[in-house]
Amino acid sequence: MVDQEEASTLRGWEDIGATGLPETPHDLPYLRARIDDLLTRVRDGAAIDLGIELLNAVDWEAFGSTTGQPLSAGDRKSLRDYYQRKFSDVGPLYVAELLSTEFMTEQRARGDIVFSERLMELGRSEPELWNEIRRFFQRKEIATALLLAAHTMHDIGAGTLRGAAQPGREAE
Repeated sequence: MVDQEEASTLRGWEDIGATGLPETPHDLPYLRARIDDLLTRVRDGAAIDLGIELLNAVDWEAFGSTTGQPLSAGDRKSLRDYYQRKFSDVGPLYVAELLSTEFMTEQRARGDIVFSERLMELGRSEPELWNEIRRFFQRKEIATALLLAAHTMHDIGAGTLRGAAQPGREAE
């Protein structure tokens, strides 16, 4: 949950129910068509900022006030600014993994990727097992992001792995 100090950075936070806001990037609602568009731009050679693109993909219209009313444009901007600050330390690999998962989910929903009937039956007959598989991959994405964040916190030179042999240096 969002604490009151964090929530107070949102304009009118009491009205939008900030204490019930999504906590992680996985919990946010996304417009998968925007992620499709993003992948098209990337395939066409666009350079992007994954942090900005993550927020661009969020369905800000899905948020409402505690009374169920849509948020004003100013409240949506405040909410976006809040999440930009909240997730400022989330690494690009984590964001890429998350966006690619959303992309693949949309591909599946549109029928561009077809699962076997056996796998579909697993989802229908054993939804707990299906969710267990989903949680596994979500945890994998988080672990990958943690490892990348720990890796980049060290000054390890231009693209070399810590401990790898470098010219004039033995491997650790």
